[in-house]
Amino acid sequence: MIKTTVNTRDSGVVPTGDEVHDVAVIGAGAAGLSAALLLGRARRRVVVIDAGEPRNAPAAHVHGFLSRDGLPPAALLDLGRAEVGRYGVDIVRGRVEHVEPGYDVRLEGGPVIRARRLLVATGLRDELPDLPGVRERWGKDVLHCPYCHAYEVRDQPLAVLGTHPGAVHQALLLRQWSKDVVLLTHTLEIAPQEREQLDAFGVSIVEGRAVRLVIDDDRLRGIELTDGRVIPRTAVFLFPGPPRATTF
Repeated sequence: MIKTTVNTRDSGVVPTGDEVHDVAVIGAGAAGLSAALLLGRARRRVVVIDAGEPRNAPAAHVHGFLSRDGLPPAALLDLGRAEVGRYGVDIVRGRVEHVEPGYDVRLEGGPVIRARRLLVATGLRDELPDLPGVRERWGKDVLHCPYCHAYEVRDQPLAVLGTHPGAVHQALLLRQWSKDVVLLTHTLEIAPQEREQLDAFGVSIVEGRAVRLVIDDDRLRGIELTDGRVIPRTAVFLFPGPPRATTF
């Protein structure tokens, strides 16, 4: 939690409980800052509350965003904060403890911010499988979206971990980026028709359940199964569990 307060307005006045904003935006990711940008341009009095925990923080780069491809996520947010600052938007660093009707937004260890309207843009939190190595490598060589990350691991030995029915589709997609794709069944039941599809696309099916990711020299080397086999891979794709809304 970050408790220091940063203000982007030219006036240099930090919001206090005596000041009433038109809108308080909780969450300073791309969605919250985009909303603040439009509201600021509409000449609304806006404050954005930022806990500093964006969903894509583990990722090294943003991809597929025209004019910003390859930019680190933190740099994108820095640009966004600078843009909203030009329109008189306040940015307060801190975590919301609770919101009272009205709206009075109380920060942990900080002031109460008052607003006439509330916009919640706290985003989602990925639920990852309880498998040693997954959380540590998430956003590095344990990945989700092929369109976001597969180009960086193109032509490498890839795996899809069967934790979700969408894993079959994910494996089929990945053949666009690599000729060496395996689907590890893990907890997934694969229907006969799906097996035929995977075979037609050249995706190998590995039966078994993973027990851990094998990491060496800060790099993924493979996936160890319950029977002791290690499937050599340099990147693993998986579907996170149903993402939960970030609460405050």
